[in-house]
Amino acid sequence: MRKRKRFYGLMALLTAVMMLVAGTAYADVGFDAASYQGCYNAHAAVNAGARFSFIKLSEGTGYTNPYAGCQLTASRNAGLRLGAYHFADVAGLSPQAEADNFLNVARSQGLINAGVIPVLDWEPAGNLKANVAWAKTWLDTVAAAWGTKPLIYMSASTIHIADWTPVSSSDYGLWVAGYPKGYAGDRLRDPGSVPYSVSPWGFAAAWQYSSSGSVAGVGSAVDVDWFYGDAVTWAKYANAPIDTVTKPAVETPTTTVKPVQTTTTPTGDANALATAVIQGLYGNQPQREKLLGSRYAEVMAIVNQRLSGGASTASGYYVVRSGDYLSKVWPNNWRTIASLNGLRSPYTIYAGQRLKTSGTSGRSYVVRSGETLGSIARRLGVSQSSIRGYRSGNPNLIYPGEILNY
Repeated sequence: MRKRKRFYGLMALLTAVMMLVAGTAYADVGFDAASYQGCYNAHAAVNAGARFSFIKLSEGTGYTNPYAGCQLTASRNAGLRLGAYHFADVAGLSPQAEADNFLNVARSQGLINAGVIPVLDWEPAGNLKANVAWAKTWLDTVAAAWGTKPLIYMSASTIHIADWTPVSSSDYGLWVAGYPKGYAGDRLRDPGSVPYSVSPWGFAAAWQYSSSGSVAGVGSAVDVDWFYGDAVTWAKYANAPIDTVTKPAVETPTTTVKPVQTTTTPTGDANALATAVIQGLYGNQPQREKLLGSRYAEVMAIVNQRLSGGASTASGYYVVRSGDYLSKVWPNNWRTIASLNGLRSPYTIYAGQRLKTSGTSGRSYVVRSGETLGSIARRLGVSQSSIRGYRSGNPNLIYPGEILNY
């Protein structure tokens, strides 16, 4: 566990509350990396579902990750949201000196004020873990230079060995690490809510739920993380315009939408705006309605049609949702779907894209409230194992409006 990360902020708290009220959760999965991963294939990671990467820049006062440059470049080119972290040495070193090392590396890579979330990886040895004042000084130093509040990463057990109120009350967010499954193999997935107490923080901005994740293009023993927010939330943590964090991680539709930065009513094609909404670029309510202005009803009608199985999901087609990738929706025949749609490596798809599914069974079903996969199988007169496309990857977890294939 020598390379990890985190996030937070008042606006993120408000976003989290709004998500709960709306009943719609926006969250993303990603990974973090250090020199162990070397130069990786970020496009493969994106195709496997990754939406962000946190990369180690420095440690102590003299160490720089020799692979940071190629990791950052690969992640940028693939459209991953970026975070950068410093591993605290602490022993005999001043927090200001370690912060300077981190900031110097960050400046050399063009990361400051560029939509990147800074992080302090807090894993010092022994009793040094309880040195809250040291951590707070590092965080304050970086915040002043970066113009945003860094996150602090620590294990769930470390939270309770000291009083972290000076850090939490200063609005430095928490990225907590804890592995309920131990060190068994894991993957990019939705792990749900953090199962640990994170007091004095009101909530964790992110959870590193395993250090044994298999991430395509990166490795088979990778730290995997769940971020409780979307692109808009990320931009708030980074204190940066959203267009600095939302380079699409997938193919861009023919008609594109400039990422949201102001409250000016957007212009352009309504279908393209609907795609941007599905991708999370317009955030959650009430922010979404404010940003869309007079276009709100028009655009949301298209969004709701796509997400509820309207005309755009006629038999023989599937409308791609945010977070989808081919092998997730069609685990057994994704290459057939790729061929039907003329997709070639790296097999990128985008939210709102309409993919042909004829050539498989060409049949689809829209999940209704209260249904289970078993009840749907009985309704359709098919075996449960023949139903595909549930985005959670868990047959016991399906969502109203989700489009299943059989």
